Amino acid sequence: MRGDELDVEDCVKVLFVGGTGNLSSACSREALTRGVELVHLNRGTKAPPMEGVETIVGDIANEAAVASALRGRRFDAVVDFIAMNEEDLGRSLRLFAGCAKQYVFISTASVHREPPIKSLVKETTRPGNPHWPYAQAKVEAERALREAAPRLGLGFTIARPGHTYGPSWVPTPFGSSDFTLVERMLALKEVPVPGDGQAVWTLTNARDFAVGLVGLLGRPEALGEDFLVAGDEALTWDEIYEAIAAAFGVEARLVHVPTDFIARLWPPFGEKLLGDKAWSTRYDCSKLHALVPEFRVRTPFAEGIRESAAWLMGDSGRRPCVPGSEEAFELILSRWKAAMDSAFAGHEEG
Repeated sequence: MRGDELDVEDCVKVLFVGGTGNLSSACSREALTRGVELVHLNRGTKAPPMEGVETIVGDIANEAAVASALRGRRFDAVVDFIAMNEEDLGRSLRLFAGCAKQYVFISTASVHREPPIKSLVKETTRPGNPHWPYAQAKVEAERALREAAPRLGLGFTIARPGHTYGPSWVPTPFGSSDFTLVERMLALKEVPVPGDGQAVWTLTNARDFAVGLVGLLGRPEALGEDFLVAGDEALTWDEIYEAIAAAFGVEARLVHVPTDFIARLWPPFGEKLLGDKAWSTRYDCSKLHALVPEFRVRTPFAEGIRESAAWLMGDSGRRPCVPGSEEAFELILSRWKAAMDSAFAGHEEG
């Protein structure tokens, strides 16, 4: 089944690999509103099956079992939210090349050069991220897809989301699925902000991303192309922290800490910051707008984060804190204060 058979009017049956995550659940709801016959392929452990969606229960890592479950199936599009690297991509191509007219790989906007030469990133911006293994793996997967697709006769599209969030995620520079930073805010503790807090960052609600992503399905013009899928609301990190704190009904106690200091002291944070969130970044999504004009920011961050806060505070089990994060924040703050005290001790005495 070749990608050149794709017809937007016939894109009625779609498979999502995943379907219950931050992005994929929003995309599922958007697809259903457009009348798509939607199928999920996942382990069935993260969330109950979504109403109106057929679920194929299977672990993508078990290639033989999934191949058996998919035998005889045909889809107008397969959207892969799970593949993270070249190895995953190879497995997906073996599973889906014969049953999909369009294969959509969910990559990341952070594949582009970091730090950016220009703060406005386009699809043509040179790839290359020397700091973040996650982004490097996506770069290699994109390369492998471009090389393999012509040989397989597979139509493909690459979608590159920016920093997205939804009800279950609070977007912070240290990790969106980790509630630790908000826990500190709720406890009226100080929270570290990378740099001077004035780097401009772009956030996109998952519902808005879904409009752009689903709008690419079944589009012949999208085949062989890559698309940035990000909003145009740009805020400083100080503004983002303040909006998060306000949504949870507290005031943020911000402490600005140089990014290089954080990176050296706690490398797991450093690779995400230096490889992505430390730099002022906006996205030029004119390529997507031309094909999917309905894509736009419908959910301002101040509104979206209030929805997240309401959902997260509705059940204590929805607020996971990553082990080690609290200790990391305490270490960063204590070491930075000690460094500042040491640096100015002699000056103050003079």
